[in-house]
Amino acid sequence: MTFAVDHAVINVLQQMDAAVPRFRALGFTVTERGHHSLGSINHLMMFGRDYLELVGIEAAATTVRREIAEGPAGLNGLVFRTSDAQRLYDRLESAGIPVQPPVDFDRPVLFEGTTQRAAFTTVRIAPQYLAGGRVYFCEHKTPRLVWQPHWQRHANAAVALAGFEIVVPAPAAEARRYAQLLGCDTQPEHDDAMALTLGGFRIVLRTLQSYRARYGAFGCSASRIAVHAAAPGRPAFMGTLSIRTASIPAVLDCLAQPAAADVRWSRNDDGITVSAASACDCTIEFVQ
Repeated sequence: MTFAVDHAVINVLQQMDAAVPRFRALGFTVTERGHHSLGSINHLMMFGRDYLELVGIEAAATTVRREIAEGPAGLNGLVFRTSDAQRLYDRLESAGIPVQPPVDFDRPVLFEGTTQRAAFTTVRIAPQYLAGGRVYFCEHKTPRLVWQPHWQRHANAAVALAGFEIVVPAPAAEARRYAQLLGCDTQPEHDDAMALTLGGFRIVLRTLQSYRARYGAFGCSASRIAVHAAAPGRPAFMGTLSIRTASIPAVLDCLAQPAAADVRWSRNDDGITVSAASACDCTIEFVQ
């Protein structure tokens, strides 16, 4: 069994009001605020079959989603799609992969003039199995409430998630765990990195040295790297998200607008890189 990516998650903690205008300035159409029954809030950027999620906590929340409130800011969630969460949980547990039981939750969504409940079931891989952040699977019980066409059109012409980079101390060993989990092959990359491919989506696992060499000042903040590097034996964090666009010129047009005046970005052969400091401590690459 192989899987497809469902969404990527950037944790903004209690800074949602600042995060949303920043992603709008990058050219994304951002959904209305959602309130999860688990005690978190979110905004989405919807593409054809996947999406980017900003998740956080309201300062006055009485119910708090601890994994978000106690998690690191920045890119910290990689989510795959499943059509049957319970069956997946049973299969992973039988295979000896540390996995947590399915969790059901929902949030209200405005759909065709009425408020309905978008429902989900997630299965999370135990944190000690994969390094760097939260990895889990999501079953959408009500996909039509989430993938609404008016949310899927973006000024930057974004159409899909294209890739995800995770800093780990031992890329080859981590790649083998991902391959076992996802049922796909691994490929060595240059600069101490390993890659896995799921359709048009690539996961790259690289060392901290490789990450710093590739992104330099455009990478995650030194304070965030220091926090993760302090973890005994497992310095790891999720650092880069690649987004496929139908038009690099459309991205450039967005970056030329006054709202994006303080965004640090660079043009390269592959596309455009936006610094982590300009995108809630997540390096973003636009590729065509």
